[in-house]
Amino acid sequence: MIRLITISLLLGISFSTLAQDGVETRGKLFDEAYDAFNRQEWEKAIVLFDSWIATNPSDVDGYWLRGQAYEQIQNYEEALINFSSLLSLDPENAEAYFARGRVRYLLKQYQSGIEDFESFLAFPPGETTRIIYRKGAADQGFSQVMTAQSENPAEAYYHMGLCSFELGEYDLALSYFDLAIEYDHSNPDYYAEKGRSFARIGDNMLAITYYEEALTLNPNHLPAKQGLVQVKNGGDEELISQLDEVISDSTANSQTFKQRGFYRMNHGDSTGAIEDFGKAIQLDSMDTESYYYRGKIYAAKKNWKQAERDYSKAISFENLNSGYYLARGQARYLSGKLEEALADFTLTVTNDPENPTGYYHRGITFQRMRRIEEACPELLKAGELGMKEALDVWKKVCED
Repeated sequence: MIRLITISLLLGISFSTLAQDGVETRGKLFDEAYDAFNRQEWEKAIVLFDSWIATNPSDVDGYWLRGQAYEQIQNYEEALINFSSLLSLDPENAEAYFARGRVRYLLKQYQSGIEDFESFLAFPPGETTRIIYRKGAADQGFSQVMTAQSENPAEAYYHMGLCSFELGEYDLALSYFDLAIEYDHSNPDYYAEKGRSFARIGDNMLAITYYEEALTLNPNHLPAKQGLVQVKNGGDEELISQLDEVISDSTANSQTFKQRGFYRMNHGDSTGAIEDFGKAIQLDSMDTESYYYRGKIYAAKKNWKQAERDYSKAISFENLNSGYYLARGQARYLSGKLEEALADFTLTVTNDPENPTGYYHRGITFQRMRRIEEACPELLKAGELGMKEALDVWKKVCED
């Protein structure tokens, strides 16, 4: 799910705008090079800028434009050389640090990329006139206009998060994505990458939350869609092979076992999943997700006693989690412990009053207890909150 985000100068800039950027017409050769660049004739622009820079080796704009042209043809090594040459001539050029950081990310030079973004952020806030495009896989061809140096540093923090993720520093990546969201809470990319980071450390419920937040902002956000499916399926084969390798090297922690347990649970290996969640609990006895997932497996096996025990343990550490109360209530309902189930479903709606599932289960529990007058308002409430199944039951039981 790693996305390569291409960045280029705004094509179609007039010469008057270019002059505002500090680039003035310098003669026929430079004008020809810039015209080729503006027509997206990258190779031709590079050749012409080669000739220009050969006789004008101190022209920072020549390096800037040639570096952008190299980036467009995905020759990131040459782009890096040009941006570095620019910075050796003009070490106060903020947007060049941003551009070089992006190229270093694409070259997998993640630590150096972070250092460039840190340098970019060290400059005083203020907007420059160099306009660039930010284009992501989820944008489906649509480009957002931005500036490299602006009052809003969200993009820099976002790219620092991407670099940290690739370095395996997932907690640090989460911190950077949080900063990006703090400055711009409307960009779905930031939430999707935060979801990917949570998925990598095994916090699948939080991963799902942030993937869904990204899809709320953009229902067509492809990385969020793919990530959500992957988490709900337990991960991919590459991930499980990595987890197996870490465990075989005896360097696994509780999150490693939990993540492999989640994968096994979603791929039919309930015995292996129970074993992994048990090891995760041994390493971190306060991780509620491991109890919850193991409880789900026991419930699927109709081992209600063990399921209830695990759900209760999860609740003891996280007593406001409506999902845990709902799960324990379902286990109690199916095992015939109706009064206890009713209490759990009541706590479900208390902690999450907009969730129709709690009302539905409270309604069918009242129905099973032959308390129809109490069941009907619950089923109707669930239906009003959008649960069609509840309305179907209400019509059968209550509509006379």
